[in-house]
Amino acid sequence: MELDEEIYVNIEELRDTISTKHKGPENTETKHVRADFVAGDETETCPSYKVATVCVGLLCFVLLTTIIAVSVQYDRDYNQLSRDLVNHTAEKEQLLLRYHNLTEERDHLKDTFKSTELKLNNAMKKIGTCPDGWSLFGCTCYHLSREAATWDNSRQQCLNRGAHLVIINSQTEMVFLNKLGTRLKFWIGLKRSSDQSNWMWTDGSSPRTTYWLYGHSSMYYRTQTCASFNSFNSDWMVKSWTSESCTQYQKYVCEKEAVMSNL
Repeated sequence: MELDEEIYVNIEELRDTISTKHKGPENTETKHVRADFVAGDETETCPSYKVATVCVGLLCFVLLTTIIAVSVQYDRDYNQLSRDLVNHTAEKEQLLLRYHNLTEERDHLKDTFKSTELKLNNAMKKIGTCPDGWSLFGCTCYHLSREAATWDNSRQQCLNRGAHLVIINSQTEMVFLNKLGTRLKFWIGLKRSSDQSNWMWTDGSSPRTTYWLYGHSSMYYRTQTCASFNSFNSDWMVKSWTSESCTQYQKYVCEKEAVMSNL
């Protein structure tokens, strides 16, 4: 029994010895590995922290620059809008003033229009009208006959129409008669007196202004001498009266006052 116990004790001691030998190196290596791992973690963690710090700094710088740029642009835009507002306000005031002036001018034109319309209506009441086949010039109606007749018959035809052979009193009337037709020859209300001494209009007056062709004013015929009008292709007044025998057949022009309108 004692021998067995000794053997058992020796085996236990040997086992403890072997265990101690194996545990010693293993634990040492493990400590070295763990120390190296911790040192590696600390070495890798420091550069990452520095990079992150630099990035955050750059972001802050970019953000600050952006804020400054936006602020400057905002100030520029604000100043420009303020100037535009001032200009638009002044332009608005000018437009309002112009509108006011135009409104007053419009009202004035309305009043002028009404006044002119009234005057026109009054003038229309004084404007004469002519029968069909007659032409209005001034306040006088003129009629160029289609048929030809002697001077005396022409005068009677005009009297039958409530008129008389035309009596020419102005250059404008000469121009108007010249436009009645081209190369026309017609009687006017001018005739030599019975003794052939002078010319007389049908109303008994002497002509103040005459438009004789050269030499015709002194011509006369054994029979009575009358004056005729010769139209030319011209818009201007020309001397176109000629002396003719009153027994010739010619067209004639009658004139009478225009009838006042009842408008």
